[in-house]
Amino acid sequence: MRRLLVQVFSALAMNFNVAGLIGRIFERIGKTPTAGLAKVIAASNNIVETTTKSICVPGLNCYSCPAAGGACPLGSIQHSIAIRQIPWFAAGSMLAISAVVGRMPCGFLCPFGFLQDLLYKIRTAKLGLPYWTHYLKFASLVIIAGLVVFLTGETWFCKLCPAGILGAGIPQVLLNPQLPRLLGWLFTTKLAILALTLTLSVFAKRPFCRVCALGAIFSLGNPVSLMRLRVDKANCNQCDMCYRVCPMEIKPYENPQSTACIRCLECTRCELIDFVSVFKMRDSRKNVLDRLPTRT
Repeated sequence: MRRLLVQVFSALAMNFNVAGLIGRIFERIGKTPTAGLAKVIAASNNIVETTTKSICVPGLNCYSCPAAGGACPLGSIQHSIAIRQIPWFAAGSMLAISAVVGRMPCGFLCPFGFLQDLLYKIRTAKLGLPYWTHYLKFASLVIIAGLVVFLTGETWFCKLCPAGILGAGIPQVLLNPQLPRLLGWLFTTKLAILALTLTLSVFAKRPFCRVCALGAIFSLGNPVSLMRLRVDKANCNQCDMCYRVCPMEIKPYENPQSTACIRCLECTRCELIDFVSVFKMRDSRKNVLDRLPTRT
């Protein structure tokens, strides 16, 4: 429940410019907001355009979303690469976060990851994805968000990102009467990718997180971050309770600092697993029998 509340708050915080969205809706339907509402809309848009839109949020939340209050770090990184500049701020800020908590933003803050979690709760037959798919995120980062962007000068991960078309592409088309006539094969392709991702999310745990280039950046910190998972392997009998609740289908007792781990901390329901600073990693865990209530 705690993680759910954080995910909801994060999604709302990253899209706090609701007033700006309301203003766009008024424009679309040809209505004029009241004087008071117009001032709120103008003030909100001014804050976003002059201040917060220059700040990268730690999750996939498209810059072009009508309610977005910040910039997508992956979009900013690609833009810098496209114009042959080093993305010091965007990449540096994400790596700094990763150096402290690893891939935890994927587990707690990313709105698109949250959506995948919700879709998986739909009662259907479920399927598992092979472990090797976790490595696709690195290919996505290096090839699509890196090499292809550098060679073409176009932000190709953004052009194909399902989070982008859901949060920005579709809303922009609905709010701008001029856009539908300009749509082509790329928009159709993105719709197909979105449909595939959302459908697969109903049957498999977080499929897009396995190919997300932003997740690849955050994952670099997992093995070396200040905060890490600690498993009491001496008392672990590999019952796989941690594996069953893991959104990424990994076994923490095999590799607690796996780059596939999104640090959602669901596995810490098991009292043999906790999330501690690197300075406490060498401390021995108290025997599980000592933590059980004594019988009277």
